[in-house]
Formats: sequence, C-alpha cells, structure tokens
Amino acid sequence: MKEFHPENKLVWGDAMGNRIYMLNKNGNGSILLSMTEKIGGPLFPLFAKMIPSFDKSFEKFVADLKKEAESIMKTK
Repeated sequence: MKEFHPENKLVWGDAMGNRIYMLNKNGNGSILLSMTEKIGGPLFPLFAKMIPSFDKSFEKFVADLKKEAESIMKTK
C-alpha cells in the first residue's frame, strides 16, 4: 500500500502493516513530523519476538530529515 500527498502525508506498507508519516504546520510557522506504525496480521504473533527494536534507526531518520528540511528552508 502506498499513498502520497506532497507536503502532507506518506503511507508506506503491505499486508502485514503500514507506516504513516504526517507533516502538520504549527501556528508559529514550524512543522511537526509524526510517524505512526501499525504491524499485525494473523501470523505476526509467531515472529514478533524476533523483530529487533528500530527506535535508534527511527530517531536517526527523523534527525536527518529535520536537518535537511532546515537546510532547505534556509535557502528559501
């Protein structure tokens, strides 16, 4: 499943789940990035304990995204 709304929303996933990235403008001119993830399916409980934590990867992704977005905004 893929859904893309430029400057607002990206949904990426498959039959086992999806990840949704949202960009929302704050009243002060800043942008809030949020990410939600839903994983599941009938076979998920069989291998759920084998999936490592991706917290550090997600934190790095968001930090890099923030840095790039701020760099782009400085050029405008």
